[in-house]
Amino acid sequence: MPKIASYDDVKANRLVRELPVGKGWRTNFLTYPEGTNLAEEPMGFLVEGNHERVIRPHYHENDQFQVVVSGGGVLGKHKLSIHAVHFSRAYTPYGPINFGADGLGFLTLRARKDPGAQYISDAREKLVAVADRKPWQITEAPDFTRSGDVSLRPFTQIKDERGLAAFSLSMAPNAAVTLPDPSQTGGQHIIVTKGSLSYQDREYKGLAVAFVKTHEGAWQITAGSEGLEAIVLNYPRREAPAAANDAVAAKSPQHRVWQCMLCAFTYDEAKGMPDEGVAAGTRWEDVPETWTCPDCSASKSDFQMAVVG
Repeated sequence: MPKIASYDDVKANRLVRELPVGKGWRTNFLTYPEGTNLAEEPMGFLVEGNHERVIRPHYHENDQFQVVVSGGGVLGKHKLSIHAVHFSRAYTPYGPINFGADGLGFLTLRARKDPGAQYISDAREKLVAVADRKPWQITEAPDFTRSGDVSLRPFTQIKDERGLAAFSLSMAPNAAVTLPDPSQTGGQHIIVTKGSLSYQDREYKGLAVAFVKTHEGAWQITAGSEGLEAIVLNYPRREAPAAANDAVAAKSPQHRVWQCMLCAFTYDEAKGMPDEGVAAGTRWEDVPETWTCPDCSASKSDFQMAVVG
């Protein structure tokens, strides 16, 4: 049966994190009794911090979703907005995460237990030694626009052929819907961001986190008396290797594509990065030496020319 917990259920266990700079908190949503094989159980916890907090560039050994639930900030060079969803494939470095003026709170979600953050400053050699690593990450915002009693809208970028998918769900009060079947995925997290979910004669108000395992089948859920907005996250299957990240095609023989060896971000000389002051057509050699990877903050020396075709 699905496992579910609301913030009201777990807030008493909110822990203060001791940090070198800034203040942080962690609240575990999904916990398990003694004797449980935690290696195969999902993780779901809330990370919070004030405006001084910074999380250094790092990676994890498992696929991961993060969902912004309060405040704002910047991941790498990408602005984080409320309910933005960031997916990072296993062994994909990202960061730093800079907490905004009003602090930042985000859920960290995985389909199985992870040994923890591997910081690039300490674990770079371990990362580059991983065989058949296919780094990839993406950030996308949900669309809770509703037409009728139920709207289930797939994200357009968070997807792959191994079952990875994300959906925005909006429901009228007391409406019911069957969620996408997780049997061909690596499991499914449901994040109630607004309103409530009615389950087994109880209402779970947002913020709430649920997980459906692959063998549990499609879950039929019912919105509470105030309706519901939620994000449905399907993990990719683990039994097949991840698809190779598509290289960005060069626009002409005179322009090249350069790829970060750590996180697979690509810089296309034809496109440049106008938002960062690098005009279209700028050669790699002319990109400032102070420029860093927008996704994982790697330096120019960590890029190599990509094979395109």
